[in-house]
Amino acid sequence: MTRIPQYRTTWATLRGRRATRAAVVVVAASLGLTACGGSTPSSGAGSGAQSTFTYALTGLPTSLDPADYQGDPSRNIGFELGSSLFRWGTEKLPNQGCDTLANVDQLEGELAESHERSDNGKVITVKLRAAKSAAGNELTANDVKWTFDRLIALEVSTPNTLMQDVADYATDPIKVVDDKTFEIHLNSATAMDLAVLTWQAFRILDSTEVKKHVTDADPWGKKYLVDNSATFGPWTQTPGDFAAGDRLTLKANPNYSGERGDVKTLVFLSVPDASSRAQLVSTGNATYATGLQYEQYDQLKDTPGVDVQTCASADRIPLVLNAKDPNLGKPDVRKAISMAIDRESIVKAVYRGFNKPAKYGISQAYGGTHSESGTYQHDVDKAKQLLAGAGVGKLSITMAISPSRPGPEAEQIAILLKSQLAEIGIDVKIQTVASATEINTIYHDGNFQALLYLEPPAVADPYYSVFLYNSSFSKLNTYGYANAELDDLARQIGVMSPGAERDSLVSRAAEVMVENPPFIYIVDRDFVHAVREGFTNYQHAPNGEMFVYTLKQG
Repeated sequence: MTRIPQYRTTWATLRGRRATRAAVVVVAASLGLTACGGSTPSSGAGSGAQSTFTYALTGLPTSLDPADYQGDPSRNIGFELGSSLFRWGTEKLPNQGCDTLANVDQLEGELAESHERSDNGKVITVKLRAAKSAAGNELTANDVKWTFDRLIALEVSTPNTLMQDVADYATDPIKVVDDKTFEIHLNSATAMDLAVLTWQAFRILDSTEVKKHVTDADPWGKKYLVDNSATFGPWTQTPGDFAAGDRLTLKANPNYSGERGDVKTLVFLSVPDASSRAQLVSTGNATYATGLQYEQYDQLKDTPGVDVQTCASADRIPLVLNAKDPNLGKPDVRKAISMAIDRESIVKAVYRGFNKPAKYGISQAYGGTHSESGTYQHDVDKAKQLLAGAGVGKLSITMAISPSRPGPEAEQIAILLKSQLAEIGIDVKIQTVASATEINTIYHDGNFQALLYLEPPAVADPYYSVFLYNSSFSKLNTYGYANAELDDLARQIGVMSPGAERDSLVSRAAEVMVENPPFIYIVDRDFVHAVREGFTNYQHAPNGEMFVYTLKQG
């Protein structure tokens, strides 16, 4: 790869810097106009009433429809819209979930008031609490039924994977009992049955309102939901509040009866340039920004008025080796590559004091105890011996990377991996692809030798992490890895609640994943948030979202 020398300042560079400064000025001006009717938004720590929270994103989706997932911005907005049946009970955890991930037994009802499981575990009866949409329609079990039927009929990828593969929902899972009661029907009971419903795409829609806009050609109201949120959550908006791909303004749902904080208006703004997002936070023109580079987080730590929070996360960066390759499919080759990786030096070189080197086959954020055989070792000599014993000779592999997944640090990690693997005689060629869509397509098609990726669990649980990419019976295992013992462990972990017995199985799964690696994990990422000071009551859910509606002044 050709790298641009850092010591040269060209006219193009100067023009880029001027463009960035101009973008910040334009964005700051637009914030003042769109968020508060022409006045500057009250997002700084010293303002008297911090009623507006401005959230700078890498981009905005072109649709608000939960069936139209367009990456992280859809997720960020979807979680803020709320209207979920269940949520993570972070308020009961130390530091409200920042230090310790909530587990699948630590759920609370959101729209659900109570639930009860049948004796055989295959039916969960849920009673709804009283709730109204912004349109004034009362929440009923028919809204729940219609929302699930819609996700299934439209074959929406992630929620259907969560229902069918992570949990084991029946084909027609929702049965209405009465206006405020419904049943979830399962083929078999698992530990994940309710936890999957915390995912943002399961937000319950106001079917009474949406059905006013359906047609024979559009029976699920897709056209209406492009620019109408239609939920029972803490926020509402009108089509005029949404400029597709550019801006979204949410206002408090006047009919929302749940607990909420002090923010009355939430503005999402598309700011593609990371340095512009960081500057908006540093100057107080934005309250929060997603997806900053680590040097920017490091600089913001010393910026007056900015709080940089670092919280536990199950997100991981793995190296994926295609097991269908005749050489990379050999367990000893995979283990040799894992042992050649100096994870600690990668984290020190790339992350400015953030994140952790992966230590175990399972994320260290899950806690538990791990044996030496379940702990990654850096041993170049042993790696060379394993390669020699595998009889593969000199290897040359092509590794696909993308700045969109895992992030802009991908190139730095790739260069370090290339150097480290060269020590055991493996030549790495780096292939850079630009877009998130392209890197995801390469992975999902299994069209790669090696690939640097990101594993961000939709549900932060050891079962999810063992099963989703690493079991042979998962649809997302596109790289051909199969291990009968790991498959058996995954099935057992999936039906057990957290506790000592489950922890023991998780520890054994970590050992298998080190001894015979599926994904080779390199980095355990933290959730890092750069946010303006002046707010409290953060709820640190294990999905890493901000949940602005809970924030209080002070």
